[in-house]
Amino acid sequence: MRARLIATVLTILALAASAVNAEELPPRDIWPQATNSARDGDLESGATKVGELVTAGRAYGLKTFPVYASAAASMGNRASREGNADLAKWATDAAAALDSRNSAVTFALADRAADQQNWGKAIPLVARGFAHLFTNYRTRTLGRADMSLVLAIAIALTTIIVSIVLFIRYGRSMAHDFREILGARLHGGSVSVLAFALLFLPVFLWLGPIWLVFYWMVIFFGYSSIRERALIIILVLLVAALPLLVELTAVWTAGLESPVVMAAISSSEKSYQPEALRRMQELTALVPDNSTLQILLGNLHVFEGNEVQAADHYRRAISINDAAGAHVNLGNLHFLQSDYAAALTEYGRAEEKDPRMAIAFYNSSIANGETYRFDQQGQKLEQAKKIDREFIERISQERSVQKIAIYHPPLREAWQISSTIAKNGVARSLFGNYSWFDPMKSAANPITLGGLSAVLLSVIVWLKRRRAGFAGSCIKCGRTFCHRCKSARESTTYCTQCIHIYLKRDGVALATKRAKLDEVSDHSAGLQRRNRLFATFLPGSAQLLEGRTIVGIIGILLFFVFVAIAIFVGRLAPAIGPVAETAQLAVRITASVLAIVTWFVMSLPVYRRRAVA
Repeated sequence: MRARLIATVLTILALAASAVNAEELPPRDIWPQATNSARDGDLESGATKVGELVTAGRAYGLKTFPVYASAAASMGNRASREGNADLAKWATDAAAALDSRNSAVTFALADRAADQQNWGKAIPLVARGFAHLFTNYRTRTLGRADMSLVLAIAIALTTIIVSIVLFIRYGRSMAHDFREILGARLHGGSVSVLAFALLFLPVFLWLGPIWLVFYWMVIFFGYSSIRERALIIILVLLVAALPLLVELTAVWTAGLESPVVMAAISSSEKSYQPEALRRMQELTALVPDNSTLQILLGNLHVFEGNEVQAADHYRRAISINDAAGAHVNLGNLHFLQSDYAAALTEYGRAEEKDPRMAIAFYNSSIANGETYRFDQQGQKLEQAKKIDREFIERISQERSVQKIAIYHPPLREAWQISSTIAKNGVARSLFGNYSWFDPMKSAANPITLGGLSAVLLSVIVWLKRRRAGFAGSCIKCGRTFCHRCKSARESTTYCTQCIHIYLKRDGVALATKRAKLDEVSDHSAGLQRRNRLFATFLPGSAQLLEGRTIVGIIGILLFFVFVAIAIFVGRLAPAIGPVAETAQLAVRITASVLAIVTWFVMSLPVYRRRAVA
């Protein structure tokens, strides 16, 4: 009888232990059970497992499961294509429960609606998905990287077009000056040939096209108007900065995949990343003396429900440099175990270590409230609000199952640590080369150095040559002239013949006047054809040719931005996602429409202008 009673008690204890273990399963073990049940047709059990996953996440301090939510949305789309409506609905509900504000989930739902030709539902979902892009640090960073690359492409193309415009406007004047300079030392027909060749000097020196652009900016700087000179300096400096921007963009894109940044994002946003824990364990094994890494690893263990391992890492961080954040999170573990005295002790140590850490005072107020010390609770809460009222009010509103707030290292600090690890070459054997950005080293590239040199040379050449003067061209017939060709006291915008015909109105022979008028008419018609040709393919370039610098640069830059977005959407950083076909189509259509509108706004007025009689 006694043995039977003991066996019964042991059986009950075993069942209770198994129930506790089932409740304490980490999220990585619950999600496969949910998907397996759903695939086997047991949708009710799958929904129950999803509920368990969400409940466990809240108990561990998690808010979202973005990876699992995306997987559920993809499963729903696949089930919808296969005609399994029940599984598709289950997957949709699961994705909404795991992360309702995930842009990948919203774009996946938009793809499903588009497959069903339900555009009235797909278009609002796409718009909502783009709104959700700004709620996530990862997608915000990738979106910023996308726009940086698009702007880099647009600026580079705009600079090339501006240099071509400068060549068209001032190439003949520069060739005239080159002939005058070479004529003092050489004679014969070779002078004109050499003068023309000097306009393309970088080509004959076997340099790349970018050097020809810089060269034209330098030699045409003195002939340009004040606005064009400012535009030249701005564009050359922007081109010089493009290599740094592209490298920084690459660092943003690749750095998001580093274990440190991934763990920091997971901790900051309380989102579950299944691979973050394993990768951080591998990294801290190679870099064990960094307290921030230990805190991040401890936070990831908390998200898994491994409180013992989390406490070990927090204590390790305290032993390294007595980190205040580690004291806060260690106190949180004591609080969850209802050991409020130990929790208050850790919060107090955090307050002593960092008096500006509002979260330590906030958690201390919560612990004091649990021990019925309401006076101390009010004092600590007021002190926390004095330090950072907005932050305290936000975490008070966002408080979930856990009453206390977890400390997470700032994302900026995570980027710095990742960069330091990359610079020192630590963990290279395991992870390869980390991405990192050093402005001084990045600036030591030919384009940046060449751009800065071009700006200096532009000013130097202009200051040196302006004493001798620059050749000009007649606004009527287009002929070039310099101070040696006509008196400096005469008009600087007309050649000698046009001065006598249009200004002085002297008695000029009728045949000469008729020939000149035909020349002016042909020149005006040629300018009109040229401007229309450029306006047809490059809206805004005609305004640059006409000297309307600001309007022209805005038009051509916007046109290139819209065209670049339409062409490269989905091919740059995966901000939208590689499979969000409907969202990519929406972006491509919108950008194309805006490019067409820009073309009409900038090009149609050029077509309506008539040639000057």
